[in-house]
Amino acid sequence: MSTLLLLSRDLSLCAHWRGFADGYQVVLGDSPQDLDELPPDGIAVCDLALPGLPPLDDPRWLAWTGDRKLLGADSVPSPERHVAVLNAGFRGYAHAYASHADWRHIVETAAAGGFWIGTDVMQRLLDALHEAQPTPNPDTAWQARLSERELEVAQLAVHGLPNKVIATQLGITERTVKAHLTAILAKLGVADRLQLALLVLGAR
Repeated sequence: MSTLLLLSRDLSLCAHWRGFADGYQVVLGDSPQDLDELPPDGIAVCDLALPGLPPLDDPRWLAWTGDRKLLGADSVPSPERHVAVLNAGFRGYAHAYASHADWRHIVETAAAGGFWIGTDVMQRLLDALHEAQPTPNPDTAWQARLSERELEVAQLAVHGLPNKVIATQLGITERTVKAHLTAILAKLGVADRLQLALLVLGAR
């Protein structure tokens, strides 16, 4: 059973986080030193308002995230903060009081080795990739692993379109889009949309 460290001195916040922690060995922490005790491959949800945490550009974060999966939480999140968190090696970032379902998804994504990236930041990254790679990679071998419909979904997804828009454009349900994306990631051996974009655009 994976260790899940809930790092915060806010008791109500910790109580909220416990609501998505089923199936994990939960450990409560209230000091940056608790990150030192987190075992390799352990997961930590970090209240970034915790007193004593170093700035996000402090090299200690890269040491902590080297073999651990850290997730950042803010009461007032922002795209700029999200980028800083990712640069520090975190696997994801969200509103501290995001729903249990959202946090559960974020934790499971990190546990599987992926990164959870919010829509705004994902769009920025995809835009940057398209600017850096304006011409698609001529190696299209990955396409042979997908069905015709999966290929359509993948090509729309890497341009940053949300599931609802993809569903509307293709005349299918949002649930079907999610199912196709799950199959696409599995077939191509990538963990999330960003890795999918890197593969499709030839940067991976």
